[in-house]
Amino acid sequence: MTSRRSIGIGLAVAVVLGGAANAPAGAQNAVYAYPMAGQSPEQQQRDQYECHGWSVQQTGYDPNRPQPSAQPGYGMPPPSSSGPQGEAIYGAARGAAGGAIIGAIAGDAGKGAAIGAVAGTLFGGVRRRNRQAQEDAFRQQQYAQAQYQQQQMQQQAQMQMQNYNRAFAACMSARNYRVQ
Repeated sequence: MTSRRSIGIGLAVAVVLGGAANAPAGAQNAVYAYPMAGQSPEQQQRDQYECHGWSVQQTGYDPNRPQPSAQPGYGMPPPSSSGPQGEAIYGAARGAAGGAIIGAIAGDAGKGAAIGAVAGTLFGGVRRRNRQAQEDAFRQQQYAQAQYQQQQMQQQAQMQMQNYNRAFAACMSARNYRVQ
């Protein structure tokens, strides 16, 4: 009887360890089944196989299959229409054109264009920094959203594993195994 008992315990441990190797990160298949009616190792293996299938059918979760996970990356904002210095250059050109017109009215188009170019460059730089801040905020929001989705998927996987374990334990108990 001692060798039969050790075989049963060995099989129970093997089933638990086999399930844990394929479980998602952070989850463990922690169901131990001990034959209470002298079931042979072959019968116990058959019962475990059938209970596994029934548990998967009941819960929709299979600990032997890899579970989907959220992608760790996050979305990037749409590319800007101009390069890093584009806003300042574009602002300078617009400022120079506007300054030349105002300078022409005042009598010195060159001086007006120079003042307009400097002002346009400053405004273009401010616009570029604002756009960069918006892109950074967008990236941070996307990253936080991806982290939240990952956390939700992990919680769902844990709940599914717990439901599977309960179903497996119920099935094995009904077949006269002591389950813990």
